[in-house]
Amino acid sequence: MKKIYLTLFLVVACIMSCSKSPEDKAKTSVKIFMKENLKKADSYEPISFSKLDTLDKADTSETKLISIYKIAHSYSIKNSENEKVKMAVSFLLNNELKVNRTVTKSINGDYGTLTGNVYWKYNNYVGNKPDAGTTITLYSLDTVRVNLKLETNADVQGDYTIEKILPGKYLLKVNSENTTDCPERHVKNLVSISSEIHQLFNFDLNDYNKQIDEIMNLDSSYVSVLLDSDRKKYGGLLSQVEKYTAIEKEMREKANTLIMSFPIKFRQELGLYTGYSNSLDFTIIEIEEGKKSNKNTDFGITCI
Repeated sequence: MKKIYLTLFLVVACIMSCSKSPEDKAKTSVKIFMKENLKKADSYEPISFSKLDTLDKADTSETKLISIYKIAHSYSIKNSENEKVKMAVSFLLNNELKVNRTVTKSINGDYGTLTGNVYWKYNNYVGNKPDAGTTITLYSLDTVRVNLKLETNADVQGDYTIEKILPGKYLLKVNSENTTDCPERHVKNLVSISSEIHQLFNFDLNDYNKQIDEIMNLDSSYVSVLLDSDRKKYGGLLSQVEKYTAIEKEMREKANTLIMSFPIKFRQELGLYTGYSNSLDFTIIEIEEGKKSNKNTDFGITCI
């Protein structure tokens, strides 16, 4: 009788195991991995999982070392300083839905550090000068840490340090204290991080695609005329200068009008009060636990 019960138990266990969905199997695999690899596994608490994704370049062979799937996992953990923090980490899994590796090695919630130097070019004779007083801001791009923002200022040498940064992806914004940018340059900078802007500020630049395209087309025309060495088609150098000056003026007016049409709250957050506001630099950076990252910023020559 005992043998019959044992056999039935094993059959039921097998059926339940086999009936698990791929997502359930992936979640179980991730939890096992976390318990085996975290420094303080006893403080690990799962929060949520993303949908299970198949990688675009997945190799469907039987090789277990090849990653086929990806799943993101949010959880809380006590780090080395015994502080409870929230983490969001992506995992790569093989064809058997076993974890091959994490996308980042920073899984314990230990802090990282960011250092940097900010400078600008005074002129060709004086050269570079520290951009003292510049404001440096870090915005977390991990959805588990919504609204996390860290800020500091560069010292008289243009140096800055931000310590105790939780590992993860951040948008680094540097607001120059001593240089300004032209409106079209501001627009280009914002377009380059449009998805991050939408995530952080709930502001969609796609709503302004028509105006942005007009500015970009004028910019292309401006560069084309400026670099064209065949001045005959313009009627000489003076006419060529007049041509690209006219395009530049129209481009800047359109860019400035566009910026001034953005919501005030958004412009205030960026320090973009007009199209000719102080220079901005944006960088997406990864902070790793136990490591010091460095980012130097060269604002070059001021626009006006």
